[in-house]
Amino acid sequence: MILNAMKKLYFIFFLFFFLIQNARAQSSGNITVGGDFDKFYPVTWLDNNWYSNKPTILNIGRSNVHTDASWRGSIISEFKFHITQWGHGSNFIDAFILQSFDFIAGWQDATANNNSLRAIIWLRGGGTTYYYNANGEVVPVIYDGIQNPLPFNEENGPSHTYKTDIEPYVNRFGVSETATAYLNGAGTNYFRGEVGIGTTDTKGYKLAVAGNMIAESVKVQLKGSWPDYVFSPSHTKPSLPQLESFIADNKHLPGIPSELTLYVIE
Repeated sequence: MILNAMKKLYFIFFLFFFLIQNARAQSSGNITVGGDFDKFYPVTWLDNNWYSNKPTILNIGRSNVHTDASWRGSIISEFKFHITQWGHGSNFIDAFILQSFDFIAGWQDATANNNSLRAIIWLRGGGTTYYYNANGEVVPVIYDGIQNPLPFNEENGPSHTYKTDIEPYVNRFGVSETATAYLNGAGTNYFRGEVGIGTTDTKGYKLAVAGNMIAESVKVQLKGSWPDYVFSPSHTKPSLPQLESFIADNKHLPGIPSELTLYVIE
């Protein structure tokens, strides 16, 4: 009796250990995407947290730049997603990507017309290894023409093959988010780089707007001259003869460009 009880306990223990290890294997591990190095192949990931009413958080990375080949490249990325599952709404895919080489070409919800619980991320091929970790089972399936045939056929939806170009919605080094943003802080919001509204090509300008713009007031002034504090007691004002001489030599007032065009924004 005691021997049989011990056998049952051992069996339960090993079964529990196997289930735990299997669950870990599905939520973390590594994959290798085959095919050509200049192509990005669809890899589908399970949104296993959908029925738990929370998003899936998936980390995909390769810290060592020499993994697979010398200077192949490194990437650290995090995807947070909740798929629509045949139209339930509240769906999104957000990405945070930092990389030394382009490894991700795009992503898409694969459940517009089905309940497969799958999202697609296009990853660079050519025998490139990726390590993943998630807050639930994600069970990656690779469609590179080797491990699984191309294209990947979305149930009741379109077919998806490899990509050769990176989609414009992909921020290659930073954040790509589905939702809008409300910055309710009263302090200053600082942007060191360039800002594009309706375009990613700012042509080197600090602010580029592709489309119409409306404003209550627009002031154009050289940075070196704003604010000039002309009414401050410490401000040194040129004499009229000095001002006349400057205008004669330079054909414009001090601190004001020789050509200043004002546009009326309708």
